[in-house]
Amino acid sequence: MNVVESSKAAGVVGAGGAGFPAHIKYNAKAEYVIANGAECEPLLYKDKEVMRLHADKVVRGVELVMKQAGAPKGVIAVKKKAHDAVEAFEKILQGRSDLELFLMGSYYPAGDEFVLVYEVTGRVIPPGGIPLQVGCVVSNVETLMNAAMADATGEPVTDKWLTIAGAVRKPMTVKVPVGVRLRDIIDLAGGLTHPECAFLNGGAMMGKLTYDLDDIVTKSCGGYIAVPAGHYLELKKGRKPRAFNRIGKSACDQCSYCTEFCPRYLIGHPIEPHRVMRTLGLTGSGKQLESDFALACVHCGVCGLFACPEDLDPHEISWDTRMARIKEGAKPQEFNPRGQFKAHPMFQFRRLPMDRLVRRLGLAQWDVPAQYVETNYQPDRVTLPLKQHIGQPARAIVKTGDAVGKGQLVAEMPAGQMGSNIHASISGRVRVGNENIVIDGE
Repeated sequence: MNVVESSKAAGVVGAGGAGFPAHIKYNAKAEYVIANGAECEPLLYKDKEVMRLHADKVVRGVELVMKQAGAPKGVIAVKKKAHDAVEAFEKILQGRSDLELFLMGSYYPAGDEFVLVYEVTGRVIPPGGIPLQVGCVVSNVETLMNAAMADATGEPVTDKWLTIAGAVRKPMTVKVPVGVRLRDIIDLAGGLTHPECAFLNGGAMMGKLTYDLDDIVTKSCGGYIAVPAGHYLELKKGRKPRAFNRIGKSACDQCSYCTEFCPRYLIGHPIEPHRVMRTLGLTGSGKQLESDFALACVHCGVCGLFACPEDLDPHEISWDTRMARIKEGAKPQEFNPRGQFKAHPMFQFRRLPMDRLVRRLGLAQWDVPAQYVETNYQPDRVTLPLKQHIGQPARAIVKTGDAVGKGQLVAEMPAGQMGSNIHASISGRVRVGNENIVIDGE
């Protein structure tokens, strides 16, 4: 069984946030296999801790994908400041020429695979494209660790590494069964330090705002950040489209800072948020023309959460505009007004330092290492969404009342469709719903 087959059977998906089925990504031919350990979201440490504690498994995962892809070169990208992880890899990779470390500075968004591929290879992935178009396979380090374990022992993905940080008493990184609730994670971290909090699922920049303590940890969850009610990030992310469109229309002075700091603009993509902001006051063909400059947006948040001096929301307006244009039939890969994709000459000098970003977001007081803590946490219940990945929902193969053991297959990928298998993360009895499977622990 190769890494494609073992990853498919084990339900391995992208653990860095995207949730792309690993067996599809790994079934390719490439020149480079790049392990993404950059972890660019502020306050999150789960990738760093995975690398520190399981560098050997990450390396093994890279080797397996290199073999499958026929790639002569493997690269492990990690930030210089992750000293423990760097030392662990240096010991393993000593004397090797086929697999090397790529040390990165502490900036945002170092973990964006488009930015990472350009940093490592000097190649620009076209808008709307994938790394494979420039000869690369990029995979998160936790994903690669899971692939290595699936190949070695057939171990399925039943646990998730994540960080709980922010306004909690003991910020930490933990490994918990897939399907636990946010309230369970908060309890592990000693509870909240403020009576009322909002939570950012996935990080401060690209994470989604939630108040639901029953929010479910999935295979792609990277962590939660708790912020007190009224915090800048709660107010910013809670702003409604009608409000940020009205404010943007009246206050944008077209300074273009949003564009000049955009990471995708800096690698040569045709994205210009300041031009998209103009659409708030345009109609007809002019509005459509300017709207197309949103097609390469990835909602990284740099323009609206850092660059804009007026504290407007070009990231939300660009993202909404992109979605609307795609719904109308526009395709990012077909919008190419410059005729080439060439990195901006100021690319190296406009990268966003992480410490400045943390201060700008009002997170400095919680910027502490969230090291891994072994909890052996066993919940009394888990909820397994049938769709924890890009593609189609998995199909339940158990019935309400069935007894299952941890690691047992409970939902499988429909034949001929893109998706991922799901396994029981605890032992117990199941309750099958239309969108999820609940397991009540023994």
